[in-house]
Amino acid sequence: MKRDMDLIRRIAFATEELESGETLEGLEDVDPAAFEQHVVWMQEAGLIEAVITEYLGAEDSLIMVQRLTWQGCDFLDAARDEGLWSKAKATVIKPSASFTFGLLKEWLTGEIRQGLPSLGM
Repeated sequence: MKRDMDLIRRIAFATEELESGETLEGLEDVDPAAFEQHVVWMQEAGLIEAVITEYLGAEDSLIMVQRLTWQGCDFLDAARDEGLWSKAKATVIKPSASFTFGLLKEWLTGEIRQGLPSLGM
């Protein structure tokens, strides 16, 4: 299964909306296996905290997203703007291009930084 950065972004947005004590166990119109794999990757990347209990069959796995981490909040803030996200997909996440998550986050942050007004001291 390939990483789907749009799905990762959707999971991050849905996680941000959780109330204290709530968990995210799936997304409507998303294959449960794809959701589970992306949650595992997001936890490995330090974006979320989740309870992941894998059993022998994927149908028996327990996946519950609990919250965004500080790094997850930073990623979501960098990826929040739809125009900037579209530009990132065209520039960094091209289907034929090779990229890392760190590079994507660095690019998004750089684009935001360029758009900030100068402090002119």
